[in-house]
Amino acid sequence: MNTQEVAERLCQHCRDGTEERGIEELYSQDIVSVEPMAGPGRDPVSKGVDALKEKHTWWAENYEVHGTGVEGPFINGDKFSVIFDIDVSERASGQRWRAKEIALYEVEDGKIVRESFFMAPMA
Repeated sequence: MNTQEVAERLCQHCRDGTEERGIEELYSQDIVSVEPMAGPGRDPVSKGVDALKEKHTWWAENYEVHGTGVEGPFINGDKFSVIFDIDVSERASGQRWRAKEIALYEVEDGKIVRESFFMAPMA
C-alpha cells in the first residue's frame, strides 16, 4: 500500500471503531508511538507493536469514550496527519473532558513506523 492507501485505511478503522484490526493490518512490528503526556508510571513513548497494543488496552481500561471525530487524512509524501476530536471520561475520577489532537504518521514499505500525537495544553 502507498501512503494515501494506508492513511485512508487507518482513518476508516478509526471511524469504524476497529483500531485493533488497523494495528494488525497497517502498523510495523517496530512501531514507535509518541504521546504528548503519559499516565502515572507510564512512558509517553511506546516501542513495538506489543507495547502499542498494551497502550490501547490501558486507555480502554482507564477512559470511557463518549464520542470521537476523525478529520483527514492530510498527506505529504511518506507522512500523513489526522485531526481527532475526543470526548472522554476518566473512569477513576469521572472527570469528563473534550480535546482536539493532531496525529502525525510516518509510513515505510506500506506500514506505519511512527506516530506522534500533539495536543493543546490542558487547563
